[in-house]
Amino acid sequence: MHMTEIDDLKTRYTRQMSLPEVGEEGQMLLAGKRVAIIGAGGLGSALLPLLVGAGVGHLTLCDDDSISVSNLPRQTLYTTHEVGRSKAQCAAERLRAANPHCDITAYSERLTEANATRLIGEVDLLIDATDNEATRLLLDRYASEHHIPWLYASLEGWCGQLALFLPDSPSRYRDLFPEGDKGDAPSPTQAPFPVMATTPAVIGSIAAAEAIKLLLGLPSPLTEGLLLVDSLQLSFQLIRR
Repeated sequence: MHMTEIDDLKTRYTRQMSLPEVGEEGQMLLAGKRVAIIGAGGLGSALLPLLVGAGVGHLTLCDDDSISVSNLPRQTLYTTHEVGRSKAQCAAERLRAANPHCDITAYSERLTEANATRLIGEVDLLIDATDNEATRLLLDRYASEHHIPWLYASLEGWCGQLALFLPDSPSRYRDLFPEGDKGDAPSPTQAPFPVMATTPAVIGSIAAAEAIKLLLGLPSPLTEGLLLVDSLQLSFQLIRR
């Protein structure tokens, strides 16, 4: 690494490196971490820039959807002139421009049983930024089989919820939601579920903070609980699981 690159890194991360929980050692640790994010919608738009901004070194992004006008209020990674383009590819372009030190791989594909190993591979953390129950169950199985921690996040209306599942966790997602999460994306014949434009930013910011804590080896209460967030009432409730 050239001296100019080293100077840029020190300048870029100087404020968070001043934190006792991070320092130079923690910053180098983040630079070597690999994270896979499934979904580049509202949650992805909120948490992806924060992970890149914090200096997480390697990100894999999967999303098969394209940008629509109705996405724009809450999916702030995108602009009007990008309507119709791939979310994954547009997000990768924006993130690379924000931090060229981060290695970003984008797949414009839906995660399935058949392609999961190829798309995800071996990572340090999986993050659910989807609105799809089948994908969450797939992530739960993949994470368990490959001994990878994964972070669950979902939202609807003004509310959201998060949980962090470690490889040795006594409870899995399927135990927490045995009948499935009711926040699934609607079918084409159903009306879209309501969501306030600010909700993904609230939940995505918490998800990014918890992801960074895990990558730094810091403890999180989400490993033992389900966090319920209501931004309308400004309430937070942690339920032990």
